[in-house]
Amino acid sequence: MEETKNKIMSFTDLIVWQKAVELFTMVTEDIENFPDRRVSLSLANQVVRSAGAIGANIAEGHGKGGSGGFRYRLNAARGYACATQDWYHKMARLNYLPEPVVRARLDLLGEIVRMLNSLISKLVAREKDREQK
Repeated sequence: MEETKNKIMSFTDLIVWQKAVELFTMVTEDIENFPDRRVSLSLANQVVRSAGAIGANIAEGHGKGGSGGFRYRLNAARGYACATQDWYHKMARLNYLPEPVVRARLDLLGEIVRMLNSLISKLVAREKDREQK
């Protein structure tokens, strides 16, 4: 990871973004196993969009600069991660994927949410520090 004085040089340096991209790749593989039903297309579209939006929001927030805009996009990424969790719960109920696959995806999503929470908390603390100075 390339850092200069604790500054992330690129969003690709962020482990949470790397995990989001890993998840997106897994999602695209998972939907290939969906049954040939009309609802499958809609479900596949939704889960790909929500999973893809996690990393995209992290990248966009980092690219805009400033902790306020970054924090806003990290909150959006967290929301999309939760939406993706919801879609995996629905896929499990429909028996679209084996239970171990669903559990692994939900575990990864939980890790991503925790990482986003930590990053958001650090940005909030940094903003409070700046206000007090």
